[in-house]
Formats: sequence, structure tokens, C-alpha cells
Amino acid sequence: MWGGCVAGKHALGLESNGTVKGCPSLPTDAYAGGNVRERAIGEMWENARELRFVRDRTIDDLWGFCESCYYADVCRAGCTWTSHVFFGRAGNNPYCHHRALDFERRGLRERLVPIEPAPGRPFDHGRFDVIVEGRDASDPDPKRRLPLL
Repeated sequence: MWGGCVAGKHALGLESNGTVKGCPSLPTDAYAGGNVRERAIGEMWENARELRFVRDRTIDDLWGFCESCYYADVCRAGCTWTSHVFFGRAGNNPYCHHRALDFERRGLRERLVPIEPAPGRPFDHGRFDVIVEGRDASDPDPKRRLPLL
């Protein structure tokens, strides 16, 4: 059974300088639990809140759509990286399939709108707002769309 993000629960990330994170994709500033050159991995695993956040996460830590989702207790907002890189914090995953189907069933959709660019550092991210609108709404500003790669 799937149980949400596995960062610091079933996985660790190790950067080339020895920094340990719960997942290699997570932003270093917010999720570094320490450095293997300074602390034992076992000690970081047990005590660093930056590595324990998924193990300690409850539904009270969720917000936005995920806070009231039927699957909140199982999923706990899914991938932490996805929430963090869009909103600057974990707990509200805009790329959830159940979420998209729920909005579609109600004739709605969500659109991510960039509000702050990425500063240009490794593992950095921009910030976005999520707009809920009618499924058939036109894009109010097509020039703001991010280019597809």
C-alpha cells in the first residue's frame, strides 16, 4: 500500500559534499539534516527534524486541498518536493491525480501561477499561487505561462 512521501522514512539523499537529506531532490536549505563528516548517519536519522518530517507528519500538518482530502491520513500530501517547490512548504500537493479528478468532477480546475522566480542556486525553486477556476475558463494571461520543455 502506498503511503505518501518516503523521504527520511525509507530513503535518504546524500549530496557530494556530505550533506544528508531525506530525499536527494529536496531543497538543501530547508531539508539538510546534517553532514556525514560531522555527524553519524544513525544519529541524524533518529534526531534531525529535517529527516524526521515525514515520519512525524500528521494530517494536522496538511493545508489547502490536502487538508480535507478523503485520502489525507494515507497520503499525507504525497511528494514533499512537489509541494515545497511550488508553495515553499510541504503539505499541499497540486499534482495529485485524485485532486485533479475531484476538481474535474465539480467542473473546476486548478492553475499554477508563478509569483516569484527561482534565485538560481542548486536545488532552488520559485513560488506559485494556485488558482481554482471553472474547467472551461480561458487563461487570463497566456504570456505568463511557463515554457514547456
